[in-house]
Amino acid sequence: MAARYKTSKQSYVVGSGKGGVGKSTVAVNLAIALAKQGLSVALLDADIYGPSIPIMLGLRRLSTRTVQDAEGRQRFIPFNKFGIQAISIGFFLEESRAVAWRGPMLHGILEKMIAEVDWGSDLDLLLIDLPPGSGDVPISLSKLLHIDGALVVCTPQEVAMLDAIKAINAFEQLDIPLLGVIENMAGFTVPGTQDTYHIFGQGKAEELARRFNTRLLGSIPLISAIRRGGDEGYPAAFHHGADQGGRYFEELAETVKNIYGVNACR
Repeated sequence: MAARYKTSKQSYVVGSGKGGVGKSTVAVNLAIALAKQGLSVALLDADIYGPSIPIMLGLRRLSTRTVQDAEGRQRFIPFNKFGIQAISIGFFLEESRAVAWRGPMLHGILEKMIAEVDWGSDLDLLLIDLPPGSGDVPISLSKLLHIDGALVVCTPQEVAMLDAIKAINAFEQLDIPLLGVIENMAGFTVPGTQDTYHIFGQGKAEELARRFNTRLLGSIPLISAIRRGGDEGYPAAFHHGADQGGRYFEELAETVKNIYGVNACR
């Protein structure tokens, strides 16, 4: 097997068993929160079929610039915003264009987004936002990169937990260690009250973590400002907001950093 690329001190994938659990929202806000703690962080949007990182970072309908390195090779310049670097297939294609790639073609574009991007020489952490489920993308990434671990995002629903189990088993087959589970949409507290409603159920993410002898790294409630931040390209982790929604990602970032020893290279 060809040697795998090493772009950063550590590389983590952020995955889920199904769509709609807020995986990309968690990936974006976690990356920003880790950067605010002094780390050099890059975010790779590997959700080839439904890239949402450009929208969430306020970089919609922009194209990546290129430069030539000292050897005359073309290199892509990642966007730098909210303290992180970011690259996405969404920067290379029209927003409305559907992608129907598999096999060698999919592997090739992933390699291009890793090997031909000028990430710099002092990158502490590369976070990779995966497409939902298990398929060609994580398989290709495991061949292209040394991946230090997986963070699995799950809502408190039974169906989300069952699908997350499939993703965890897929990571195990690819020799990607499970770092922990992140619970999203954990409960909704009515503004101005102490009344909390567990709209998507309760306890399944914690049950999932126990089942696989791993950690529940954080629990993020349903807060409309978090959703709004993603839609408007102004993530909650960067500004906190009046409802302090961003603090949940700061707590999550601190947990990830402390448990797994993600430290600045400098």
